[in-house]
Amino acid sequence: MSKFSASDAAFSGFRLVRENLKTVAIWAGLMTVLSILSNTVAIQFFGPKLGAFLNYISDNSSPDPDELMRRMADLAPMMLWSLPYSLLVNGVIFAALNRLVLRHQDSRLAYLRLGMDEVRQAAVWLLASLVLMGVLFLGSALSGFLAGLGGPTGAFLALLCAVGSLGAMVYLAVRLSFASAATFETGRITLFRSLPETKGQFWPLLGAYLLAGVMSVIVILLIWMIVYAIGLVASGDFAATGKMMRADTSSLKAYFTPAGIVQALFSGVFSVLTTLIVFGPAPSIYRELKEGRAGGSADGGW
Repeated sequence: MSKFSASDAAFSGFRLVRENLKTVAIWAGLMTVLSILSNTVAIQFFGPKLGAFLNYISDNSSPDPDELMRRMADLAPMMLWSLPYSLLVNGVIFAALNRLVLRHQDSRLAYLRLGMDEVRQAAVWLLASLVLMGVLFLGSALSGFLAGLGGPTGAFLALLCAVGSLGAMVYLAVRLSFASAATFETGRITLFRSLPETKGQFWPLLGAYLLAGVMSVIVILLIWMIVYAIGLVASGDFAATGKMMRADTSSLKAYFTPAGIVQALFSGVFSVLTTLIVFGPAPSIYRELKEGRAGGSADGGW
């Protein structure tokens, strides 16, 4: 069985960033533009409701469930609109990520395309999300049913079911983590057929993904600390710095301020960095394992 180093794999996303700075800068710029455009559309049609919802969340540490659901229902049309947008963006960015790792020489247009590879990536991510959400939903429903039985036994069984459903979701997420890379490589939507690729690799993969996730959080926090430090030096007021970094989405006039543009800029940078650091290990490990089974070696680059 081919093996890999979980610790080395966890840092493969950082290597992708370091070795492809120009590409990362282009992706970050594109994501910034898309963030501004999507926010503009959302504010144009849902600005007041979106602003009220965000203010309610930020001002209430324990929001009322009924009021929260009512405010979310007001934003349902925006959520429906954002679904195809998110699928399109995910399809493009994950196809680009797989192309960067698996076809590194195909670097024209900074690995960005808009074709069937992107459509297949959007489809496989939608299918994987539906499967994982389905597992969690079934577990929650069964847990609620068991809790309804009452008594210590019912509560204990409900707890076991909840923990089991979370464990099953994590297990499936890890086992299906090569679906995106396999889909890109084969040119066919591959979900459960990618399971053999992760057979016997669950714990190393889980360790690599957890470490990558932790490192991603650390990087984001460090960037925010630097930004807040700069804002604090410039304004001399910590509270004002916090407000400066939170864009006002109540109207387009309020959004298109230095704070709104800064927030959109960092949103694009964070999105690209998170994608590379958190999701970069999966195709990198996939490539390493495939080359190990084939007796090949890496050709220098990602």
